[in-house]
Amino acid sequence: MLQKNSIFNNRVIFLKNLIMKFFKIISYFFLVPFFNFRHHFFEVYHRSIFIKRLKKQSKLLIPNIIFNYFKKQKLKSLADFPQSFSIETVNICNAKCWFCPQPEHIRKKGYMHFDTFKKIIDEIHLHRKKVKSIALFMDGDPTLHKELIKFLLYAKEKKIKNIYLSSNMEFFSEKLIDDIFKYNLQGTLQFVIASLDGLTQTTSQANRIGVDTDKAYKNTQLLIRKRKENFSIYPWVFPRMLINETNKHEEEDFFHFWKRKADKVLRTSMHNWGGQIDDTKIYQSKEIFSSKCFFPFSQAFIQIDGSVRICCLDVNGKNIFGDLKNATIKEVWSNFEFKELRNNFLQGNTDMLPSLCQSCSYPSKGQWTLPYFWEKEN
Repeated sequence: MLQKNSIFNNRVIFLKNLIMKFFKIISYFFLVPFFNFRHHFFEVYHRSIFIKRLKKQSKLLIPNIIFNYFKKQKLKSLADFPQSFSIETVNICNAKCWFCPQPEHIRKKGYMHFDTFKKIIDEIHLHRKKVKSIALFMDGDPTLHKELIKFLLYAKEKKIKNIYLSSNMEFFSEKLIDDIFKYNLQGTLQFVIASLDGLTQTTSQANRIGVDTDKAYKNTQLLIRKRKENFSIYPWVFPRMLINETNKHEEEDFFHFWKRKADKVLRTSMHNWGGQIDDTKIYQSKEIFSSKCFFPFSQAFIQIDGSVRICCLDVNGKNIFGDLKNATIKEVWSNFEFKELRNNFLQGNTDMLPSLCQSCSYPSKGQWTLPYFWEKEN
Protein backbone atom coordinates (compact mmCIF):
# COMPACT_ATOMS: atom_id res chain seq x y z
CA MET A 1 0.00 0.00 0.00
CA LEU A 2 2.80 2.40 0.94
CA GLN A 3 4.60 1.54 -2.28
CA LYS A 4 1.49 2.31 -4.36
CA ASN A 5 1.06 5.66 -2.61
CA SER A 6 4.71 6.48 -3.27
CA ILE A 7 4.34 5.64 -6.97
CA PHE A 8 1.15 7.72 -7.18
CA ASN A 9 2.81 10.71 -5.43
CA ASN A 10 5.81 10.52 -7.77
CA ARG A 11 3.49 10.53 -10.78
CA VAL A 12 1.61 13.54 -9.43
CA ILE A 13 4.87 15.41 -8.86
CA PHE A 14 6.09 14.47 -12.35
CA LEU A 15 2.83 15.61 -13.94
CA LYS A 16 2.87 18.86 -11.94
CA ASN A 17 6.45 19.62 -13.05
CA LEU A 18 5.53 18.79 -16.64
CA ILE A 19 2.57 21.18 -16.60
CA MET A 20 4.68 23.95 -15.00
CA LYS A 21 7.38 23.49 -17.66
CA PHE A 22 4.75 23.60 -20.40
CA PHE A 23 3.32 26.89 -19.15
CA LYS A 24 6.84 28.27 -18.69
CA ILE A 25 7.66 27.52 -22.34
CA ILE A 26 4.36 28.96 -23.60
CA SER A 27 4.76 32.16 -21.54
CA TYR A 28 8.36 32.49 -22.72
CA PHE A 29 7.37 32.58 -26.40
CA PHE A 30 4.59 35.07 -25.69
CA LEU A 31 6.65 37.39 -23.49
CA VAL A 32 9.85 37.57 -25.55
CA PRO A 33 8.26 39.60 -28.40
CA PHE A 34 6.52 41.83 -25.85
CA PHE A 35 9.77 42.70 -24.07
CA ASN A 36 11.60 43.17 -27.37
CA PHE A 37 9.00 45.78 -28.30
CA ARG A 38 9.26 47.32 -24.81
CA HIS A 39 13.06 47.63 -25.07
CA HIS A 40 12.78 49.26 -28.48
CA PHE A 41 10.10 51.69 -27.29
CA PHE A 42 12.18 52.60 -24.21
CA GLU A 43 15.21 53.42 -26.34
CA VAL A 44 13.21 55.52 -28.77
CA TYR A 45 11.34 57.41 -26.06
CA HIS A 46 14.30 58.04 -23.74
CA ARG A 47 17.31 58.07 -26.07
CA SER A 48 16.11 59.35 -29.44
CA ILE A 49 17.44 62.85 -30.13
CA PHE A 50 14.27 63.64 -32.06
CA ILE A 51 12.04 62.67 -29.10
CA LYS A 52 14.28 64.59 -26.69
CA ARG A 53 13.96 67.68 -28.83
CA LEU A 54 10.21 67.14 -29.05
CA LYS A 55 9.90 66.86 -25.26
CA LYS A 56 12.05 69.96 -24.82
CA GLN A 57 9.80 71.96 -27.15
CA SER A 58 6.59 70.62 -25.62
CA LYS A 59 7.63 71.88 -22.19
CA LEU A 60 7.65 75.42 -23.55
CA LEU A 61 3.88 75.12 -24.01
CA ILE A 62 3.33 74.41 -20.33
CA PRO A 63 2.87 77.48 -18.10
CA ASN A 64 5.66 77.85 -15.54
CA ILE A 65 3.25 77.70 -12.62
CA ILE A 66 2.02 74.26 -13.72
CA PHE A 67 5.46 72.96 -14.64
CA ASN A 68 6.94 74.09 -11.31
CA TYR A 69 4.05 72.52 -9.38
CA PHE A 70 4.69 69.08 -10.86
CA LYS A 71 8.44 69.51 -10.45
CA LYS A 72 7.95 70.36 -6.77
CA GLN A 73 5.81 67.23 -6.32
CA LYS A 74 8.51 65.12 -7.95
CA LEU A 75 11.22 66.62 -5.73
CA LYS A 76 9.12 65.95 -2.66
CA SER A 77 8.72 62.31 -3.64
CA LEU A 78 12.45 61.91 -4.35
CA ALA A 79 13.43 63.50 -1.02
CA ASP A 80 11.75 60.70 0.94
CA PHE A 81 13.96 57.80 -0.18
CA PRO A 82 16.29 57.10 -3.13
CA GLN A 83 14.61 55.70 -6.21
CA SER A 84 17.87 54.09 -7.35
CA PHE A 85 20.98 52.61 -5.77
CA SER A 86 24.54 51.84 -6.74
CA ILE A 87 25.98 49.37 -4.26
CA GLU A 88 29.71 48.87 -4.61
CA THR A 89 30.18 45.17 -3.88
CA VAL A 90 33.83 45.33 -4.94
CA ASN A 91 36.20 48.15 -5.93
CA ILE A 92 38.68 45.92 -7.76
CA CYS A 93 38.66 45.53 -11.53
CA ASN A 94 40.54 43.30 -13.95
CA ALA A 95 40.42 46.03 -16.62
CA LYS A 96 42.47 49.21 -16.92
CA CYS A 97 40.21 51.21 -19.23
CA TRP A 98 41.69 54.48 -20.44
CA PHE A 99 38.39 56.33 -19.92
CA CYS A 100 37.95 55.27 -16.29
CA PRO A 101 39.82 56.69 -13.27
CA GLN A 102 39.17 53.49 -11.26
CA PRO A 103 42.67 51.98 -11.73
CA GLU A 104 44.21 55.04 -10.08
CA HIS A 105 41.79 55.42 -7.18
CA ILE A 106 43.42 55.85 -3.75
CA ARG A 107 40.83 54.10 -1.59
CA LYS A 108 41.62 50.79 0.08
CA LYS A 109 40.78 48.03 -2.37
CA GLY A 110 38.53 45.24 -1.22
CA TYR A 111 35.10 43.66 -1.07
CA MET A 112 31.84 44.53 0.65
CA HIS A 113 31.10 42.31 3.65
CA PHE A 114 27.84 40.42 3.63
CA ASP A 115 26.68 42.11 6.87
CA THR A 116 26.98 45.53 5.22
CA PHE A 117 25.05 44.33 2.18
CA LYS A 118 22.42 42.71 4.41
CA LYS A 119 21.80 45.98 6.27
CA ILE A 120 21.37 47.87 3.01
CA ILE A 121 18.98 45.31 1.52
CA ASP A 122 16.97 45.08 4.75
CA GLU A 123 16.19 48.80 4.58
CA ILE A 124 15.55 48.77 0.82
CA HIS A 125 13.09 45.95 1.44
CA LEU A 126 11.01 48.28 3.62
CA HIS A 127 10.81 50.85 0.80
CA ARG A 128 11.05 48.50 -2.19
CA LYS A 129 7.93 49.88 -3.90
CA LYS A 130 9.74 53.21 -4.31
CA VAL A 131 13.02 51.72 -5.58
CA LYS A 132 13.23 51.37 -9.36
CA SER A 133 16.71 49.93 -9.79
CA ILE A 134 19.71 48.61 -7.86
CA ALA A 135 23.14 48.39 -9.47
CA LEU A 136 25.49 45.94 -7.72
CA PHE A 137 28.61 47.69 -8.98
CA MET A 138 30.42 50.98 -8.97
CA ASP A 139 34.24 51.04 -9.03
CA GLY A 140 34.89 47.42 -9.90
CA ASP A 141 33.61 44.38 -11.71
CA PRO A 142 30.94 42.64 -9.58
CA THR A 143 31.83 39.18 -10.91
CA LEU A 144 35.09 39.37 -8.92
CA HIS A 145 33.16 39.10 -5.64
CA LYS A 146 33.12 35.44 -4.57
CA GLU A 147 29.86 35.96 -2.65
CA LEU A 148 27.90 37.51 -5.51
CA ILE A 149 25.45 34.59 -5.62
CA LYS A 150 25.03 34.79 -1.83
CA PHE A 151 24.22 38.51 -2.18
CA LEU A 152 21.65 37.81 -4.90
CA LEU A 153 20.10 34.99 -2.86
CA TYR A 154 19.59 37.32 0.08
CA ALA A 155 18.08 39.99 -2.17
CA LYS A 156 15.71 37.35 -3.54
CA GLU A 157 14.74 36.36 0.01
CA LYS A 158 13.84 40.00 0.69
CA LYS A 159 11.71 40.16 -2.48
CA ILE A 160 14.03 42.52 -4.37
CA LYS A 161 13.44 42.17 -8.13
CA ASN A 162 15.21 45.01 -9.89
CA ILE A 163 18.96 44.36 -9.59
CA TYR A 164 21.33 44.73 -12.51
CA LEU A 165 25.04 44.20 -13.13
CA SER A 166 27.57 45.80 -15.44
CA SER A 167 30.58 43.67 -16.29
CA ASN A 168 33.37 43.45 -18.83
CA MET A 169 32.27 39.76 -18.95
CA GLU A 170 35.74 38.17 -18.73
CA PHE A 171 34.87 36.52 -15.40
CA PHE A 172 31.15 36.07 -15.98
CA SER A 173 31.90 32.36 -15.87
CA GLU A 174 29.79 29.35 -16.80
CA LYS A 175 29.55 28.43 -13.10
CA LEU A 176 28.18 31.87 -12.27
CA ILE A 177 25.67 31.62 -15.12
CA ASP A 178 24.61 28.12 -14.07
CA ASP A 179 24.16 29.24 -10.45
CA ILE A 180 21.89 32.10 -11.54
CA PHE A 181 19.48 29.60 -13.07
CA LYS A 182 20.08 26.86 -10.50
CA TYR A 183 18.90 29.14 -7.68
CA ASN A 184 16.21 30.84 -9.81
CA LEU A 185 17.83 34.24 -9.44
CA GLN A 186 16.79 35.46 -12.87
CA GLY A 187 13.81 37.31 -11.39
CA THR A 188 16.01 39.13 -8.89
CA LEU A 189 18.73 39.86 -11.46
CA GLN A 190 16.78 41.80 -14.08
CA PHE A 191 19.52 42.57 -16.58
CA VAL A 192 23.24 42.47 -17.31
CA ILE A 193 25.14 45.18 -19.19
CA ALA A 194 27.97 43.55 -21.13
CA SER A 195 30.57 46.32 -21.40
CA LEU A 196 32.44 45.29 -24.55
CA ASP A 197 33.15 48.59 -26.38
CA GLY A 198 34.27 47.12 -29.64
CA LEU A 199 33.61 44.39 -32.18
CA THR A 200 37.15 43.47 -33.13
CA GLN A 201 39.71 42.36 -30.59
CA THR A 202 41.98 45.29 -31.45
CA THR A 203 39.31 47.92 -30.81
CA SER A 204 37.83 46.25 -27.75
CA GLN A 205 41.22 45.79 -26.07
CA ALA A 206 42.17 49.38 -26.88
CA ASN A 207 39.26 50.38 -24.64
CA ARG A 208 38.87 47.49 -22.17
CA ILE A 209 42.61 47.26 -21.58
CA GLY A 210 43.67 43.95 -20.04
CA VAL A 211 40.40 42.13 -20.80
CA ASP A 212 40.39 38.90 -22.82
CA THR A 213 37.98 39.95 -25.60
CA ASP A 214 37.42 36.42 -26.89
CA LYS A 215 36.51 35.21 -23.41
CA ALA A 216 34.24 38.21 -22.80
CA TYR A 217 32.33 37.61 -26.04
CA LYS A 218 32.01 33.87 -25.39
CA ASN A 219 30.68 34.46 -21.86
CA THR A 220 28.15 36.99 -23.13
CA GLN A 221 26.89 34.59 -25.78
CA LEU A 222 26.87 31.74 -23.25
CA LEU A 223 24.65 33.75 -20.90
CA ILE A 224 22.22 34.43 -23.75
CA ARG A 225 22.22 30.77 -24.82
CA LYS A 226 21.72 29.36 -21.32
CA ARG A 227 18.90 31.77 -20.65
CA LYS A 228 17.13 30.54 -23.78
CA GLU A 229 17.76 26.92 -22.80
CA ASN A 230 16.07 27.65 -19.47
CA PHE A 231 13.16 29.39 -21.22
CA SER A 232 13.79 32.38 -18.99
CA ILE A 233 12.92 35.99 -19.74
CA TYR A 234 15.59 37.30 -17.35
CA PRO A 235 18.27 38.42 -17.05
CA TRP A 236 18.09 40.56 -20.13
CA VAL A 237 21.48 41.00 -21.79
CA PHE A 238 22.51 44.43 -23.08
CA PRO A 239 25.89 44.56 -24.90
CA ARG A 240 27.18 48.11 -24.65
CA MET A 241 29.56 50.34 -26.56
CA LEU A 242 30.78 53.57 -24.99
CA ILE A 243 31.29 55.56 -28.17
CA ASN A 244 34.56 57.46 -28.48
CA GLU A 245 37.10 58.41 -31.13
CA THR A 246 38.84 55.00 -30.93
CA ASN A 247 35.78 52.83 -31.63
CA LYS A 248 33.13 54.93 -33.40
CA HIS A 249 34.08 53.36 -36.76
CA GLU A 250 32.76 50.02 -35.42
CA GLU A 251 29.50 51.34 -33.95
CA GLU A 252 27.19 50.08 -36.72
CA ASP A 253 28.95 46.72 -37.04
CA PHE A 254 28.76 46.25 -33.26
CA PHE A 255 25.03 47.02 -33.34
CA HIS A 256 24.31 44.61 -36.21
CA PHE A 257 26.38 41.82 -34.64
CA TRP A 258 24.35 41.90 -31.41
CA LYS A 259 20.89 43.15 -32.40
CA ARG A 260 19.43 39.69 -33.12
CA LYS A 261 21.37 37.95 -30.37
CA ALA A 262 20.84 40.23 -27.36
CA ASP A 263 17.76 41.93 -25.91
CA LYS A 264 19.00 45.43 -26.61
CA VAL A 265 22.23 47.02 -27.83
CA LEU A 266 23.37 50.08 -25.91
CA ARG A 267 25.35 52.74 -27.75
CA THR A 268 26.22 55.41 -25.23
CA SER A 269 27.97 58.77 -25.42
CA MET A 270 30.81 59.29 -22.98
CA HIS A 271 31.44 61.88 -20.29
CA ASN A 272 34.61 63.21 -18.64
CA TRP A 273 34.16 61.61 -15.18
CA GLY A 274 33.80 64.98 -13.50
CA GLY A 275 36.87 66.37 -15.27
CA GLN A 276 39.03 63.40 -14.23
CA ILE A 277 39.85 62.20 -17.75
CA ASP A 278 41.06 63.87 -20.93
CA ASP A 279 38.24 64.92 -23.26
CA THR A 280 40.22 64.62 -26.49
CA LYS A 281 39.29 60.97 -27.18
CA ILE A 282 35.66 61.42 -26.19
CA TYR A 283 33.20 61.56 -29.06
CA GLN A 284 31.84 65.09 -28.89
CA SER A 285 28.10 65.47 -29.48
CA LYS A 286 26.91 69.05 -30.02
CA GLU A 287 23.52 68.24 -28.47
CA ILE A 288 23.17 69.41 -24.83
CA PHE A 289 20.58 67.33 -23.02
CA SER A 290 20.60 68.76 -19.50
CA SER A 291 22.40 71.28 -17.34
CA LYS A 292 21.25 70.03 -13.92
CA CYS A 293 22.56 66.86 -12.31
CA PHE A 294 19.91 64.34 -11.26
CA PHE A 295 22.11 62.05 -9.15
CA PRO A 296 21.85 63.82 -5.75
CA PHE A 297 18.06 63.83 -6.07
CA SER A 298 17.50 60.25 -7.18
CA GLN A 299 20.33 57.82 -6.47
CA ALA A 300 22.31 56.67 -3.42
CA PHE A 301 25.91 55.60 -4.04
CA ILE A 302 27.21 53.26 -1.36
CA GLN A 303 30.87 52.27 -1.13
CA ILE A 304 32.15 48.87 0.05
CA ASP A 305 32.51 50.10 3.66
CA GLY A 306 28.97 51.50 3.83
CA SER A 307 29.89 55.15 3.33
CA VAL A 308 27.59 57.14 1.02
CA ARG A 309 29.24 59.40 -1.52
CA ILE A 310 27.98 62.06 -3.90
CA CYS A 311 27.87 59.98 -7.10
CA CYS A 312 29.45 57.17 -9.12
CA LEU A 313 32.13 59.50 -10.53
CA ASP A 314 33.73 60.23 -7.14
CA VAL A 315 36.06 57.21 -7.32
CA ASN A 316 38.28 58.47 -4.48
CA GLY A 317 35.33 59.04 -2.16
CA LYS A 318 36.22 62.66 -1.43
CA ASN A 319 32.60 63.79 -1.04
CA ILE A 320 31.03 61.62 1.68
CA PHE A 321 27.55 62.45 2.96
CA GLY A 322 27.07 59.77 5.58
CA ASP A 323 27.98 56.31 6.83
CA LEU A 324 25.58 53.39 7.08
CA LYS A 325 27.59 51.91 9.95
CA ASN A 326 25.98 54.48 12.25
CA ALA A 327 22.94 55.72 10.31
CA THR A 328 20.12 54.46 8.12
CA ILE A 329 19.81 55.17 4.40
CA LYS A 330 16.80 57.37 5.09
CA GLU A 331 18.72 59.38 7.71
CA VAL A 332 21.67 59.95 5.38
CA TRP A 333 19.40 60.78 2.44
CA SER A 334 17.60 63.49 4.41
CA ASN A 335 20.55 64.97 6.32
CA PHE A 336 21.53 68.65 6.18
CA GLU A 337 24.54 68.10 3.88
CA PHE A 338 22.48 66.38 1.19
CA LYS A 339 19.73 68.99 1.41
CA GLU A 340 22.29 71.76 1.06
CA LEU A 341 23.86 70.07 -1.97
CA ARG A 342 20.50 69.70 -3.70
CA ASN A 343 19.57 73.28 -2.96
CA ASN A 344 22.82 74.52 -4.51
CA PHE A 345 22.06 72.52 -7.66
CA LEU A 346 18.53 73.88 -7.88
CA GLN A 347 19.63 77.47 -7.26
CA GLY A 348 22.50 77.21 -9.73
CA ASN A 349 25.14 77.99 -7.09
CA THR A 350 27.96 76.40 -9.09
CA ASP A 351 30.71 77.89 -6.94
CA MET A 352 29.19 76.16 -3.88
CA LEU A 353 29.33 72.71 -5.49
CA PRO A 354 32.21 70.22 -5.08
CA SER A 355 34.98 70.68 -7.68
CA LEU A 356 34.00 67.32 -9.19
CA CYS A 357 30.64 68.78 -10.19
CA GLN A 358 31.92 72.04 -11.59
CA SER A 359 33.61 70.52 -14.64
CA CYS A 360 31.41 67.45 -15.06
CA SER A 361 29.93 66.73 -18.49
CA TYR A 362 27.65 63.86 -17.38
CA PRO A 363 24.35 65.84 -17.41
CA SER A 364 24.97 67.29 -20.85
CA LYS A 365 25.46 63.82 -22.39
CA GLY A 366 21.90 62.77 -21.62
CA GLN A 367 22.73 59.26 -20.42
CA TRP A 368 20.06 59.00 -17.75
CA THR A 369 16.28 58.85 -17.81
CA LEU A 370 15.14 62.22 -16.50
CA PRO A 371 11.61 62.98 -15.29
CA TYR A 372 9.60 65.05 -17.72
CA PHE A 373 9.01 67.74 -15.07
CA TRP A 374 12.68 68.28 -14.27
CA GLU A 375 14.16 70.99 -16.43
CA LYS A 376 12.64 73.57 -18.72
CA GLU A 377 14.24 76.19 -20.92
CA ASN A 378 12.80 79.65 -20.45
